[in-house]
Amino acid sequence: MTTTTLIPTSDLAAFMQLPDSVRSEVELWIEELGKVTRPIQKSLEAVAARMGVSYKTARRKYDDWRKAQSWRALVNRAKAPEDRTLDREFIQYWQGLCKQNARKCAPAYREFVRQFKAGEPIPGIDATVSRRTLPSGYSYDNLMRHRPSDFELKAARQGRSTAADFRPKIFTTRVGLAVGQRFIFDDMWHDFMVVGLNQRKPMRLIQLHAHDLFSACQFARGIKPRMEAEDGTRIGLKDHEMLFLVAHVLAEFGFHPEGCVLMVEHGTAAIKEELERILFDLSNGRITVERSGIEGASAFAGQYAGASKGNFRFKAALESLGNLIHNETADLLQFPGQTGSNSRLNKPEELYGRESHARALINAMAALPAPRAAMLRLPFLEVNQAKWLVEEITERINQRTEHELEGWLEAGLTTMDFELPDIGVISAQKFLAMPAEKQAMLQALATPKPRLMSPREVFDQGRARLARLRPEQTAMLLRGVAGREVTVGKDHLITFEDDAISPAPLRFLGHHFAPGDKFTAVVNPMSPHTAQLFDARGAWVGVVSAWQTHRRDDVAGLERQLGAARKVEAELLAPVAATGARLTKERLEAAQHNARVLDTRKPLTDAEKAAATLVKTEGKSAAADILAPAATAAEPISEDTAGDSLLGILGKRSEPS
Repeated sequence: MTTTTLIPTSDLAAFMQLPDSVRSEVELWIEELGKVTRPIQKSLEAVAARMGVSYKTARRKYDDWRKAQSWRALVNRAKAPEDRTLDREFIQYWQGLCKQNARKCAPAYREFVRQFKAGEPIPGIDATVSRRTLPSGYSYDNLMRHRPSDFELKAARQGRSTAADFRPKIFTTRVGLAVGQRFIFDDMWHDFMVVGLNQRKPMRLIQLHAHDLFSACQFARGIKPRMEAEDGTRIGLKDHEMLFLVAHVLAEFGFHPEGCVLMVEHGTAAIKEELERILFDLSNGRITVERSGIEGASAFAGQYAGASKGNFRFKAALESLGNLIHNETADLLQFPGQTGSNSRLNKPEELYGRESHARALINAMAALPAPRAAMLRLPFLEVNQAKWLVEEITERINQRTEHELEGWLEAGLTTMDFELPDIGVISAQKFLAMPAEKQAMLQALATPKPRLMSPREVFDQGRARLARLRPEQTAMLLRGVAGREVTVGKDHLITFEDDAISPAPLRFLGHHFAPGDKFTAVVNPMSPHTAQLFDARGAWVGVVSAWQTHRRDDVAGLERQLGAARKVEAELLAPVAATGARLTKERLEAAQHNARVLDTRKPLTDAEKAAATLVKTEGKSAAADILAPAATAAEPISEDTAGDSLLGILGKRSEPS
C-alpha cells in the first residue's frame, strides 16, 4: 500500500495540487513518522537522520502531524505557501463594484478605497480593522487578480448576447452528414449600389439564399434591389419571397429521403409555423424546421432585457461564405459604388458624390430619347448586370478546390485529376469517358493529381439521391400566393406579365386546355420555367411549362423549340387522327360486310347454312322447305330452283344425289 492511500478521498484533490517535490516529501514524512515507536525520542532521532533534518524539526513535524491528524501539517510552506485568499464575501463585493461600472475596473477600485477610508461597512472586512491605511492584500494589482471574468463583465455591461464570444462554443462537424440533410436559409445585403429602370435613386441589392451544410454549396438564391415606393417607403424582402425560395429548393433540388432539417432564424429568412406544418405533412414528417435561439435575455435580475435577435453562430458556415462573397464583390472597378461593410464606420467618402451624380444622370435620362438615354454611362452597375455578376462570382466560389473546409478529408471528399501532354489537366470523369483505345494510349502519359472536391462537385454528386416535391405538392405551398388571371390563346400559349418577375412577358404552353379558358396563374420568380394554374373556384388544374423565346441566331435553341412544336402538333393531332382511324375502320368493316353479302357462292344466313348441309346429305329436294320462307309471293321456289340456287350458293361444290 502506498502512502497516498492514507490521504482521505475528500483531500486528494488538494493533495494532488501540491508540487511534485512537495508531494513526494509529504509522502516520505508520512511513511517515516508512521514507523515511530517507543522510546519516541530515540525513534525520532533515527527519522531525523534519515530525513537529513535536526531532531527539533523532526519532533515538531511529529507533534503537528499527531495534533492535526492531517497530511497538511507536513507540507513545507516555504516550498508551497498557503493560499491566503481574500474573504469570499469581500470578493463578491469587489466584483459587484466592477460590474456596476459600465467601462473600467479602476473607478470601481477608487470607490472601494473611498468607502474603506470613510469607515463604511464592507463585507468581508472586520469592523475592528484600522481604516487609516489599506491592509496587506488590498492593492489594486492584487484585487485585479479577483476581477470578474470577461464573460461576466461583458454580460453585465452589454448583455448576454455580446458575451457569447467568452463562453464555451459547441463545435460541430460535417462528417457523417449527406447532401440534403441540412439546408441553411439566410438573407444578406450586398455592399455596393446599383441603378434600375423606373427608380430615381441608386439602390442596394438584397438576397435570399439556401446553403447545403454538408457540401458548403450555396445552390439557390434570389436577388432583388431594395426599391423605393411612390410614397418614399423602402420595399425590402417580403414573407412570400421566403416561401418562393423554400418551394424552389424542395421542388427543383429536393430533400434527403431520410429526413431534412431547414435551419432558419427568426428574421426575414424565417419559416412561419403554418408553412412548417404543411412541409411536415407533405413529406410525411421528413422535412422539419430548426430555429436559432432568440438572444437578448437579461444577464442578471433587475437588468432590462435586450432586443430579441437571432444567434449568428447558428449559421456560422453560411456567414463564412457570405464573407467570401463580400470580399469577391469588393472590386472597385468591377463593382463601383462600394458602401463599406458598416456605413457608420467605413463608408467610403466618395459614395456621396457618386450618388448625387447618378441621380442627376437618371433625371436627365427621362428627358432624352430612349436610344440616346441608353448610351449614358452611369456610375453604378445596372441591376440585372449586377445580378449576373453576383451569380457568376458565387458559382466561382462554389467551384473552388483550394479551400480548408472542415471535415473534407475525414469525409473522403477528394477526387483525382490527370495531367495530359498537349491537353492539360482534366478530371478523372472526363478521362474515363474517353474511348478505351485513347485511354490505353494516354495511360502511360497521364500524371495523376489528387485534389479536394469543390462544393459544387459534392452537391451535384449527392443531388441525384434527393426526393423532390411533386407538382401538386408545390401547388399546395403556393396556393395562397396572389396570382394573375391568364387566358389560353388561339395558339395554345398562355401569356403571363409581371414586371417584378420578368421585364418581358412570360409564355407558357397550355395545349392541354381549350383556347379561351381562363385561369389564375402563380409563377415562382425563382422557378419561372413553370406556372401553377388554378380555376375560378381555386381548384388546382395543373402545371404548365415555359415556351421560350430564342434569338434568331440561336440555331440550337431554335431547333429544340421546333422539335417541341412538332411534338405539340402531334399531340394536338392525336384526337383528329383517332377520329379518322375510327371512320376508316367503320368504312372498311362495311365494305367487307357488303362483299360477303354480294358473294352468293357462300352461305351467309342461318337458313342458307342449314340448306347447304341438307343438300350435302339428303339432296336438292330436302332444301326446298328451308328456303321457301325466304321466297317472295311473285316468285315461288320450286324443288329444282331451290336446288339450283343452293348449288349456286355453294359454288356447285356438291353433286346431286
